[in-house]
Amino acid sequence: TPTPYEVLVGVNSNKTAIVPQVTPTCALKYYLDIQKAWVERRNYIQESQFPNGSGDQFCSCFRQWGHTTGNVMNSIANQSLEQAMIRESSACVTSRLLQEGCLRGSTWDNRYTAEDCRHNIAKYYKSTSLRIIQGRDDYIHSFAWMTIQAQQSVDLSTCYVFPHDPAQRYIFLDLLTHTAMRGVQVRVNIDLMTVESSMIKSAFRAQQKGAKNAAVSRDGAATPFSFLDCLPLVCPPMSEETRNSFTNGLDLLQEIMQRALAVPDGKYQVRFWCARDAQDGYRIKNHSKCAVFDGKNESAVAFIGGSNVVPTMESGDADCDMIVSGPVATEVGGTFDHLWDCLDTEPSMKEFEQEFSPYEEEKKLESAINLLPHQSWLDTNATVALLRSNPSSSGEDVILRQILGVIATAQESVYMVMGHCNFPKPLAIALSGACKRGVKVKLLVNSLFSSDLRVNQRDMFLSLQQLLHIAPDVEVWT
Repeated sequence: TPTPYEVLVGVNSNKTAIVPQVTPTCALKYYLDIQKAWVERRNYIQESQFPNGSGDQFCSCFRQWGHTTGNVMNSIANQSLEQAMIRESSACVTSRLLQEGCLRGSTWDNRYTAEDCRHNIAKYYKSTSLRIIQGRDDYIHSFAWMTIQAQQSVDLSTCYVFPHDPAQRYIFLDLLTHTAMRGVQVRVNIDLMTVESSMIKSAFRAQQKGAKNAAVSRDGAATPFSFLDCLPLVCPPMSEETRNSFTNGLDLLQEIMQRALAVPDGKYQVRFWCARDAQDGYRIKNHSKCAVFDGKNESAVAFIGGSNVVPTMESGDADCDMIVSGPVATEVGGTFDHLWDCLDTEPSMKEFEQEFSPYEEEKKLESAINLLPHQSWLDTNATVALLRSNPSSSGEDVILRQILGVIATAQESVYMVMGHCNFPKPLAIALSGACKRGVKVKLLVNSLFSSDLRVNQRDMFLSLQQLLHIAPDVEVWT
């Protein structure tokens, strides 16, 4: 049984449009971290101008770090805050490893052997309809179409909110408000740690001048406002207030809260995820990103993948997002229900259950949501397993265990795409075994230049070095 986590519900007990604020103590700590990073960057710039090579004291990541947006302070603030988010949990893990009788490295590795992971613990959904989303505009058009078709509910979970993205603004302020006003229950779950980060770093975001729609996505197929050209005709238009960019994340969040409160009968609700590990006390980030339409219906539809609300202009089609339908979508909705219910206004200790059946016979409703007329399912007979990590200090990694079990039975190929990851030794051993069986193994990861998060680069490349030493036949692409 995983260690329970403690949900801090006070942030959602206020029924006003007030967004939870960063405490002065946390804000001061964050700003000191940002100052330290800025001084280090400035020292490098100054010292690298001299021919004596003094700039070599800085790591290559720091030396080659570019700022394509031209907003250096905002980039440095973002990196510093991302690092601060993981420092607390990292310190807890380190202290745990120093305790007597803890699961040290080799002991932990031995829990994830091929024999232990062969047993299939996941529930597979067969005959699942699945469609891979093709870029930003395709995502937004599909999302809007599903939202308009929804009859009972629209549930959205996101880790980040980007005030500079017109697509996010349109969905939060215009589309979801319109949907809630016609009687559909709308619920939005936003991680509070990233909200705090947005508040802090907004002080360093330079005011943008000139045309706001000059940017082009990474795949060259979209501009910030190009999604408006092909929205389904039944969608509400983008309001003038939504079209104008917000200065910072706090302003956008307050506007979202005000729009939600203005909808009668509580049909538009917003909650902020705030939880910590009950044993070690570090805060737990909610990284679940999904949208579920009519989730209690047996023909529910869900969006799952790596995008926060919608793909960003910077990511283009680089995130892997998909649409699933049927029982697996209903289970995604059940996961959202669990996270949402954890944030009820009475303090409590919650646990993720190992057995979970989110859809019950009496809850099934009669309706169906279809794709856009010009779209089709990539596969109507896909086999899908939905895995849910347990946010606690228990040390059990259900996702890793399942992946190792699948690798152990692979016969032809293993393809992995990981944006940010520390590849553990058991994975390297499993991939080595697959290569020896003649299985083709390819691994795609972020490079130094494509990663938007620098804090985990060193760990990722060190783990890759170990992986290639153990499994030299693995093809690694960056």
